[in-house]
Formats: sequence, structure tokens, C-alpha cells
Amino acid sequence: MASGLYVVTYQDVLDTSQLALDLDLETHKFALFNSTKSPNYNGDGAYSATNEISGTGYTAAGKEVTGTALSLPGAGVLKYNSDAVSWPASTLTGVRHIDMYADALSGDPLIMGIDLGTDYNTSDGTLLVTPHVNGLFTIDFTP
Repeated sequence: MASGLYVVTYQDVLDTSQLALDLDLETHKFALFNSTKSPNYNGDGAYSATNEISGTGYTAAGKEVTGTALSLPGAGVLKYNSDAVSWPASTLTGVRHIDMYADALSGDPLIMGIDLGTDYNTSDGTLLVTPHVNGLFTIDFTP
């Protein structure tokens, strides 16, 4: 697996579909998946519960992401960031992948996927996902 942006969604933002994806909304969600999740960043377009984690302290379809913000940290660079997201008092097994999707939009379009690099487990503990100092993602429009 790898991390990435779901191209179909961004194509719909930029083509005649003009998908109204507002990245600053506080209604987007992080859904957790196991290691059998195989994201297709060029073809997957909508949230699916296939291979989604289940366990104590986790609600199917994920958790809202707060503190979302777009910024311009440098010339030609767009940064997308959020607050940390946590699942306290959870008992989860094999968490490996996170999909962020626009829950408020029709069809639940996928925004981005995060490969955690290894499986994570909690046993009545907290799963905490903290964005990197460079944000959830950055795009350099002038490489």
C-alpha cells in the first residue's frame, strides 16, 4: 500500500462535474481499514466499508476530522492540514490504512488515503493519528 490522493475526486473538482469539494469543512471523516485494503488512487471514487475495521470504540464509517485548513506555506505550495484524530478507550486490531472522505457530499467521495506502514492495535487504549508538520498533504504547483 501507499498513501495518496484519490485522482477521480480531484478530476471531478476540475472538470465539468465541478464537484463542490470544500476541504475546509469539518464534516470529512477518517475511516480505518485493515491491511487487506488495496486502494486504487486512479479508480476508487467513493467511501466503501469493505475491509473496514470494527471494534470497541470505533463507529463504522469513521470519525469526523476537525481543524481542517488550507494554507499557502511557501511560493506555489498548497498545504492541507487538520487536528489530530483519536479513538480513545478503543480495542482495535490490525489498523493499517485510513481513508478520508467527504461525508457531506453525495456519494461520499474519497479525498486521500494514508498507509500507516504497519498494523496498529489498541487494547482499551487510544489510537491517535497526528498529521505531519507538513500537513496531511502538500502540493507544489511550481516544482
